[in-house]
Amino acid sequence: MKLTQTILYILLMISIITTPVSADSTDTCTIDKIDIHYFYSTGCSHCANVKPLIDKLGNKEQYPDIEIHIHEIHNEADYELFDTACSQFNIDTKGVPLVIIGDTYYQGDTEILEKLENRILENRTEDKHCKLLCEQINTVTIGKEKLKLTWPLILTSGLIDGINPCAFAVLIFLVAALLAVGNRKKMLKIGMVYIITVYITYFIAGFGLLSIIQYAGITRIIFTIAATIAILFGLINIKDYFWYGKGITLKIPENKKTIISKYSKKATIPSAIVLGFLVSMFELPCTGGVYFVIIGLLSSNMTQIAAIPYLLVYNLAFIAPLIAILALIYTGADPKTIDKWRLDERRWMKLAIGLLMIGLGILMLGGYI
Repeated sequence: MKLTQTILYILLMISIITTPVSADSTDTCTIDKIDIHYFYSTGCSHCANVKPLIDKLGNKEQYPDIEIHIHEIHNEADYELFDTACSQFNIDTKGVPLVIIGDTYYQGDTEILEKLENRILENRTEDKHCKLLCEQINTVTIGKEKLKLTWPLILTSGLIDGINPCAFAVLIFLVAALLAVGNRKKMLKIGMVYIITVYITYFIAGFGLLSIIQYAGITRIIFTIAATIAILFGLINIKDYFWYGKGITLKIPENKKTIISKYSKKATIPSAIVLGFLVSMFELPCTGGVYFVIIGLLSSNMTQIAAIPYLLVYNLAFIAPLIAILALIYTGADPKTIDKWRLDERRWMKLAIGLLMIGLGILMLGGYI
């Protein structure tokens, strides 16, 4: 097996093996602990605001006397319990996020964030007697198991997205133009400026899109769109493994290559900044599919602030292969040799990206993420 194939296989296995699975809900109430029932909806931005608090309360070291029951209302059994809770507590406007603790409920992110933790600190005796009776909880089937959005998944997705013939081609063309003037130090400096610009542009674009999605309250819609696009783009990439360049292909548009060539040949720091920005925009049809999926996952699972480290790390993984190529050429590798490797291995790169995207899309639509 060739080196590229081995690396891609290992990356895919890492993302699968190191992504832990957690149950969506527990099926019984406890006797000697405080039971908290948290009802949420995948893609709900207000639920994403509450999730960090729920995760904090679920920390057994900090809150050993609390048992968290998590219910995703799109699961049939969990929705039945949600409906029961709304009837039992006389909740006229059914909506999530909703928290039940003892004989009290809190609804909406503002109320939950303001009152829930303070309620727990009061240590009320009645909170150990959940009004949602254990007999009712026992009739609820445990929800679908869900894959957590983990650092290995973020890193692997970024790396596989970065191992992309589109992303490689421009950098190789740029450094080859710089080497033509025979100055490796200048090549390294301008190459790093280009890569840093790509990093900053991708991060700003990702954070901007995430903010718009959550502000508009369309996380569920975007989540479904992202999953659908992932499967569609994944199929196109896998098609390229068998019939590269035939039919629909995800690549930098031909009419943009003249602009890229123009700024590459200028070989200056300002031109590298402009080139990094333009390429980040031009290559989105080629590399943006995986990124859009990750943004869709982040928007439905956490707040904007909580998502920042994930976006920073994802984009760092995305540019890591570019840094490796720049380092290889700086230390003496021939750009023509690396470009030949890119062309020889691009089918395998497309296959890895395609498999990753289809896998993520299926998990998203199936309710496992």
